[in-house]
Amino acid sequence: MTPVMAHPLARRIPDWCVQAALIISAALFSIVVSGYAGGQENNYYHLPILARLYDEPQFANDLFIQSLRFYASGFWMLFAGHAHGQDAYTVLLLCQIISRIILFTGLLAWARLVGVAGIRAQCLFVVLASLSSLLRGYSRAGDGGLLIDYFTQSELANGTTLLALAWMARRRVAAAFAMNGVTFFINAFIAVWTAVPMAFIMWFQWREGKWQLRPLLLHAMAGLAIFALLAVPVIHNIRINPYSTAVPPFDYVTFLEEFFPYHFLIWTIPSSDIWSFLVVFCCGLAASSALSVTGSFLAVALWGAVTVWVAGIFLPFVTHSRLLLNLHLLRSGTTVHLLAAVAVAGLATRWVFSRTGSDRYIWAPALILSGCTSDRMLPLIIIVLLLRRAMPEPGIRLRYGVAAALLLPVVLFSVVHGVHVLSAERRVIEQRNDWQALGLWARAQTPENAMFLLPPGTSRGTRPGFTIDAEQDQLFNGAVVFNYFSHRQAWIIRASGSAVMWAPAYYPTWRDRLLEVARLKDLPARLRYAAQHDIAYVVDHCVPSDPFTPIARFGRLCVFETSRGIKT
Repeated sequence: MTPVMAHPLARRIPDWCVQAALIISAALFSIVVSGYAGGQENNYYHLPILARLYDEPQFANDLFIQSLRFYASGFWMLFAGHAHGQDAYTVLLLCQIISRIILFTGLLAWARLVGVAGIRAQCLFVVLASLSSLLRGYSRAGDGGLLIDYFTQSELANGTTLLALAWMARRRVAAAFAMNGVTFFINAFIAVWTAVPMAFIMWFQWREGKWQLRPLLLHAMAGLAIFALLAVPVIHNIRINPYSTAVPPFDYVTFLEEFFPYHFLIWTIPSSDIWSFLVVFCCGLAASSALSVTGSFLAVALWGAVTVWVAGIFLPFVTHSRLLLNLHLLRSGTTVHLLAAVAVAGLATRWVFSRTGSDRYIWAPALILSGCTSDRMLPLIIIVLLLRRAMPEPGIRLRYGVAAALLLPVVLFSVVHGVHVLSAERRVIEQRNDWQALGLWARAQTPENAMFLLPPGTSRGTRPGFTIDAEQDQLFNGAVVFNYFSHRQAWIIRASGSAVMWAPAYYPTWRDRLLEVARLKDLPARLRYAAQHDIAYVVDHCVPSDPFTPIARFGRLCVFETSRGIKT
């Protein structure tokens, strides 16, 4: 199986122009495939930073908002205070495009390492990567973001991780260490994960005699110097965080079980997800073996990445240290997914352009069918690879018909999936816009120091007592944007618990309020509770038969003023 060579027409255009056009097109295509809606999920932590809400007097005693001043990502330090109003959506969309551009730059760096070296082949590769079920949504058994429908800095770091590992495979040690410094600046714990597969690659290169000690040390020192410069602002922000010193007596693993254990605690993850993750790893390993590319170190990188994930299994049994558990080691499965997708998409591309007819018309379509439809089809990748190894030239006639029969379900699945994604994104935006309108009203019509009781959102933890009813949970959808647009405090939001990771003193407040609000089963109970705690407004669903009259309504959301409402 020979590497795919460049088409002669591509040589008439400068290579960097072709590559730039390909990468930008791939980024935009992947966003169309995954969908996009800014202002959801983890943007709850980013929007207050963009508006620097922690500088406003009404948030002076809000420990969650104040803790965001010390959010350990240099990326968000750069953007703090640089977005107001709906500008935030533009900023987040541009960041999503940049994130995907960097991701596909990293994917193509690996594609070239595994022998995909022509513009037609690389076009097919990025299409297969965009459609790959290995990169769809979140990683199994760790819940790390891959091609998801909103922007966070962690997904930006996926691309820098791939670049660091690809450059290490090419023995560009200084560049690899420097790029891992960029990863540290974006998301520190991802840089810690990445160091392990980088070390695996370097060790195997050393064993193969590809390095001499003096050049290796010189390159490493140059790269580490750049790494240190990029790490300093992040480490400084962590060290000056005053909220990390006061640690009330509580068990950190218990908190994770209450809040969101799936990045950290293996016993909270369904066995089906663990099985799916192992299938992903085996698919990547089998495909990298079938590629048979000397010097790519793809399998080595996969073993290094899965080693981090395995360490995450045992870590909470060894220690309950907040510092160590905050490394999110199970979430490192994203790197396994990324490398497995490179292996499968690279192999399928190589087979499509193979000189062997059975590879082009049988095995490549079969591999694409297995890897670009439902994730339940992923185990078939291993079966396809085993069958191809046993019968490289099956005696099948009408190969064009076989190829069409195998690829048609991929097209149909992609169309149906695209319609589903479009419908889901419309619903997300509609729900978000209700909360945006409410927030703008609150900023214009309520006192600056007004407190709101919102549906807090159901805890995604595994301990009982934190669950609210389904109607309240549905009502919370879109509430991520409320603080940003209203510039008003919310009494408690489940997602605020993340602040306990860098401000542990917030734990008693978060836990007590969430448990109290979860026990409130109807609007009268919520209004009584709000009045007792000097909360001026309650946001609830709109029911025409209710004896309580809302003072404002926004779609499905109604605002009620309590007897303790703050008067202007």
